[in-house]
Amino acid sequence: MAHVVGHNATVRGGDDASARARAFDAGAAIAAARLGDDAPLYLQIRHAIERSIADGTYPPGSAIPSEHELAAAFSTTRLTVRNAIDGLVERGVIRRVQGKGAFVAQGDVESRRRVSGFRSAAGAASEVASVRQLSRSIRAAGPLYAELFGIDEDDELYSIRRLNCADGVPASLEQTLIPVALFPGIKDVDVSVFSLYETYEMCGRPVALAQEKLDVVALSTRDAGLLQVEPGSLALSLECVSFDADGCAIEHAYALTPASQGGYIYQF
Repeated sequence: MAHVVGHNATVRGGDDASARARAFDAGAAIAAARLGDDAPLYLQIRHAIERSIADGTYPPGSAIPSEHELAAAFSTTRLTVRNAIDGLVERGVIRRVQGKGAFVAQGDVESRRRVSGFRSAAGAASEVASVRQLSRSIRAAGPLYAELFGIDEDDELYSIRRLNCADGVPASLEQTLIPVALFPGIKDVDVSVFSLYETYEMCGRPVALAQEKLDVVALSTRDAGLLQVEPGSLALSLECVSFDADGCAIEHAYALTPASQGGYIYQF
């Protein structure tokens, strides 16, 4: 089956104890924003969460307090909180991720996006997409990428290497470089909730155009091992530069897809 190689990432909600404490305090703040007592409690909670999103307490990509924290803040049950959040999930305002929590989304950005990525393609093929982060680091742009992104050679690039899987089977390896100056906070990404394209859109720089270069290469022993194929196997290589509406390059990605995983789909 064919796969379109694409980009996946998420904004973290915070892992440490202080972040959870701030989330609990924010849960109490949400409770303070509740509607009048005449409204059912689940609606009060739902509207309070919406207000906290609208006023920037919870920007797109951030995690809202847990069901337990909200239940404590509103002196109610987790079932009531879950009912409140369900309505926001149905409208695309909140996205639930099993084992991670609930995150602020930005509506149905996938349907509005002209350029799609791996997760969109996997979903269209009725496959379950998953992404494993292999490494991430900060590096200097250097002369090549400084010219591409229109930044200084010493400016920071966020580098992230990932393994994309469809139905648990390795589908592609991807190395992505992103100018940190264009996306403050991009260093706090986690590749399990939102795609990188979604993240760019939530940061106010949606991808408007992508230029891609295709080639066929032989896989190294290391890359072949990650993709679970024989060393030297042929793979489709894709080098992609993504641009915003102003024609500014915002991402460089290089991906490898084994020949056994299919070809490349063009959509006009």
